[in-house]
Amino acid sequence: MYFRYPINDVHIHLFDPKDMDECTAMVDECGYTNWAFLACTVIGGPFALTQNLLCALMKLREGGRCQAFGSFHYNGDQVPDADNLLRQIEWFDKAGFDGIKMLDGKPGVRRRQNLPLDAPNYDKMFDYAQRTQFPILYHINDPIEFWYRDRLPQWAVEKDFFYGDGSFPHKYQIDEETFGFLHKHPNLNLCIAHFFFVSDQPGLCCEMLDRYPNLFFDITPGWEMFENFAKDRDYWRHFFDKYSHKILYGTDTFSDHWRETVSCLRRVMETDEAFTAFEENCIGLDLPEAPLRDIYFNNYYKFIRRTDKKIDVGMILKYADTLYDRIPAGKDAELIRHNIDFLKAEIAKFQ
Repeated sequence: MYFRYPINDVHIHLFDPKDMDECTAMVDECGYTNWAFLACTVIGGPFALTQNLLCALMKLREGGRCQAFGSFHYNGDQVPDADNLLRQIEWFDKAGFDGIKMLDGKPGVRRRQNLPLDAPNYDKMFDYAQRTQFPILYHINDPIEFWYRDRLPQWAVEKDFFYGDGSFPHKYQIDEETFGFLHKHPNLNLCIAHFFFVSDQPGLCCEMLDRYPNLFFDITPGWEMFENFAKDRDYWRHFFDKYSHKILYGTDTFSDHWRETVSCLRRVMETDEAFTAFEENCIGLDLPEAPLRDIYFNNYYKFIRRTDKKIDVGMILKYADTLYDRIPAGKDAELIRHNIDFLKAEIAKFQ
């Protein structure tokens, strides 16, 4: 048990079905009351196509502890038209998913899709989400340092996270596109992950959280945000106290370094220690109990809204059968087919 208060994690990823038991063991060790599995079909590799199946299975296995966030299917890198996205979000809702995970705002994905985040393709889907308050957790942008080679942290250099070669939209363009869809859909039940990467702009943080009544940020690392918080610790302690009702706890695990991530998050929230986390220099905020209970626990239920939705196993199995025709040709085709078969068989046990 890592935390002294009840805690929920709104931001967990899992890709390989072989890691299900280890992920559950992590959740047990952290002591989470509830947690959200965020599917992600736009990642590369052999596990992308089956993300929604794995997400549904984990929800079924966890018996109410796990909330399932589905991920849209796109036509390669082409965002579907408005009617298609509307049909998809309606299906996720009816099939028993608890929300939607989107990654369209991550610079590499945004470059591949080549479509503004406030394009009309998204409008009907966002209209539905706003009307029903269906939760959306959205990764938008990355740290501003990634557009400037001389400011890249070493780990980002090693992953080639450099966006300043002119082929990527600039961070501020993606910001403007975000303001565009929020202007059209101001009451979305929306969590923008990683503090929207605007911890270097505290005024903008306040303006957005004040303007949009159902907007949340999560404190899932990027650690650069915690280095920014350390630069004016008194200001950010006051900010977290004032806006504790709008901030969600998340970790971005499951990963091979989840214990370090979780331990560092606790240090930054509950202590006043100075420490280094993944190359970033942090000082703990040592928050009082009331905002910690909001961030760690209460806000999860404000965002998720309900935790009693049931997966419709029949709908999921019919959906699974449609995935075979989506298997891309290549060396991973057999592995993908095997994963569909395995996940179908495991899901069918819950009929």
